[in-house]
Amino acid sequence: MEDFTNLILLPENLPEVDSKSFNKLDRKYLKIILIRIAIFFLLVGGILIAFLLLSEGIPTKLVAISGGSAIIIITLFSLVIAVLGFPRKGYLVREKDISFQRGIITYKLTSVPFNRIQHVEVNQGVMAKLLKLSSVKIYTAGGSMSDLSIPGLPVTDAQKLKAFLSEKISEHE
Repeated sequence: MEDFTNLILLPENLPEVDSKSFNKLDRKYLKIILIRIAIFFLLVGGILIAFLLLSEGIPTKLVAISGGSAIIIITLFSLVIAVLGFPRKGYLVREKDISFQRGIITYKLTSVPFNRIQHVEVNQGVMAKLLKLSSVKIYTAGGSMSDLSIPGLPVTDAQKLKAFLSEKISEHE
């Protein structure tokens, strides 16, 4: 029987995760993000215009200026965050886990050990299909809060990643 040990690890002895070693998402995925922002802008702008056309007795000039300004500011903010944040998104496969990083205002790094993965699937939305991109969704034993989704992968890379992770899952069963 093996003796139980539980040694103390000091912060300076912990392994570092170098953000430069992360695999970047395909640049075509940025197009999908920008199209989603444009659709949001058109939808909300259309709702504002419809409201202004159908409203009676409401000071429409004030509503148009304030509502239009808010929509433009939110859209521009979303565009800036999307463009500046895109290069910071990436994934990393190591020998015992897979990690995904994102964020410009708030940074988030999610790592999932292979032995916690329950199921892996490849998804393709309409726009992703047109651009030949996929996302890999990783379901874990910890519930939906610990699930991981990696978007913006070329279809072949997504299929290879799914096959690799499926093999790792079978090793831990």
